[in-house]
Amino acid sequence: MAIASYLSDSWALLGRVSPQPGVVAASVAAIVVVALAGRLLLPRSEPALAFGAGMGGLILVGTAFGVAGLDLRLGLLVIAVAAAACLIRDRRELGQWAGVGLPVLAMALPLLLLLSDRRGSEWDEFSHWLHAFRYVQVNHAVPGGPAVPVMATCCAAYPYGWPMVGLAAMTLSGFSEAVPALLNVLLLALFAMLLAGLARGEPSAGRLGPAAAAVALLAATVASPTFVHKLAFSAYADVATAFLAAVLALLGERVAGDGDRVSRHRLALAFGLVGAALMGVKPGNAALFGCILGAAGVLALRRDGWKGLFLLQWVFMVIPPALVSGLWRWHVDHLLAGREMVIQPMDRWHVAEIPQILLAMLDVAGNKGGYFGLALIMVVLGLRGFLRDRDRLDRLCVMAGLAFLGYNLFLLVTYVVVFGDYEALHVASYWRYNTHLGLVVMLPAAILVGRGLARVGHLAAARMAARLALVLVLAGPLLAVGQIRFDHDRTKPFLRQSLHQAGAMMPAGEHAVVIDPQGTGLAGVMASYEWSGRVTVDSFMSAFTRSEAPPWLDAQPAHWAFVYSGAAALGLEPVNSAFLLHREGSTWTVIDQFPFPGGKSPERWP
Repeated sequence: MAIASYLSDSWALLGRVSPQPGVVAASVAAIVVVALAGRLLLPRSEPALAFGAGMGGLILVGTAFGVAGLDLRLGLLVIAVAAAACLIRDRRELGQWAGVGLPVLAMALPLLLLLSDRRGSEWDEFSHWLHAFRYVQVNHAVPGGPAVPVMATCCAAYPYGWPMVGLAAMTLSGFSEAVPALLNVLLLALFAMLLAGLARGEPSAGRLGPAAAAVALLAATVASPTFVHKLAFSAYADVATAFLAAVLALLGERVAGDGDRVSRHRLALAFGLVGAALMGVKPGNAALFGCILGAAGVLALRRDGWKGLFLLQWVFMVIPPALVSGLWRWHVDHLLAGREMVIQPMDRWHVAEIPQILLAMLDVAGNKGGYFGLALIMVVLGLRGFLRDRDRLDRLCVMAGLAFLGYNLFLLVTYVVVFGDYEALHVASYWRYNTHLGLVVMLPAAILVGRGLARVGHLAAARMAARLALVLVLAGPLLAVGQIRFDHDRTKPFLRQSLHQAGAMMPAGEHAVVIDPQGTGLAGVMASYEWSGRVTVDSFMSAFTRSEAPPWLDAQPAHWAFVYSGAAALGLEPVNSAFLLHREGSTWTVIDQFPFPGGKSPERWP
């Protein structure tokens, strides 16, 4: 009975999905163009590495143009010219990419179509990411300049590398809230190709069959120990961060392992461009870059001694990220200061609470044993790899192990000196931050799995498992549609629609507050997105607000209020509705009401 009900709900949800092939095609085209631009530097590399280098080039020129107040589409033009040059040069050699890329893309197509009309639904999408994607698509600029509008978001000082990639797709398709999720899936598809190459031993091992492509895609998504569907199928930048970190680690290993000077310098420049991309996605990614660069330095020290740390390659590896970081730092300091996280004064550091913070980190690690267990294995194998340094597996284990240790040390320091009391003692988002390393630790794991499959791949059970993977990849999105299209949660579409209607009823330029004492505050950040450019959200009330609704509302200077929950406390009827209120003097008047779906109040407030 439960299975029948689940299938019925899934089919009903599928009926509300309206696939948008044009948005999918635009997203695929953006990935291909950026990868071709990167291939100009790395002519014989895997698509994932070429894309990482191309993305770094896009973010480098895009940041330069953006800080200079120029149109961001000029950066897209530069990348398009580079891609065209590569296409002309390598037109007879792209069959290898097609032989691997097309099967993986075919496996990902059902998922891409299912996501193609997605709308935002999560907190961070409305507090920043969707604002940023829409802003660059509408204004073709980064915020902060005198000639561009202010962006009403918590994190306007974040770099805009991730939205720039979205702009590449949306220049073809127009604005779509589905584009970031589609790009996330395509990045995971690129990573699946990378895993397949590592498992087979050679990137040029020939065409990938459908079953092998399905296994690789599963390994990069639901079988990955750090896969989180709400991070992958949304506008969040965590997948992009994890993907770039993995590409950076692989390039770091290749720089250390390549004996040819010309090839090493190309790889080093590619490392620098991928580092620029990583730095241009999120400000905290500077720590990831530093950890992976440090791990590459340890490998260089192991192989070449102290002279390995004074080679020309290091200049190529650090200049692009330094340029991106420096340009954006200048822009923030002059035009966006005060709109980012900062280090707390020393008297507010949580030094005495370090033991409690460590225990909280261990508690999270115990609950996520798959990833942390694999990472600890890589630490042990990395120590062995450092001592013997025989092959790529040894070097990748060193890279993964050192990156894991270094990044978690950085997180500990961050909890001590940056976060507030509650966030520090509860190690806020510790698991989410560690997902940024999930794909890095999978690189050596893919080699180990590939060696194991080479021994048992001929067995009937292994062939049957590959066929099962094929079925899961093709049919899985239809069966798990509720986990993929979580934006269709009953409460969120209603809330967005009600906020949109309420925003249209308020005069332009007005100020309003949002009252939701039962919720997390999602209604407030969602309102800031829905009303952006028309109505300013002065404040919002949530379950974390230490006040009752009536006195809190009376203390607000705004003359408009949207009430999502808490109607009874304000004496509003019926209680199974949301309300738009307007204040005239000291009296609040109901302007309109929005009945909840089915006439019932939500059992769980978002």
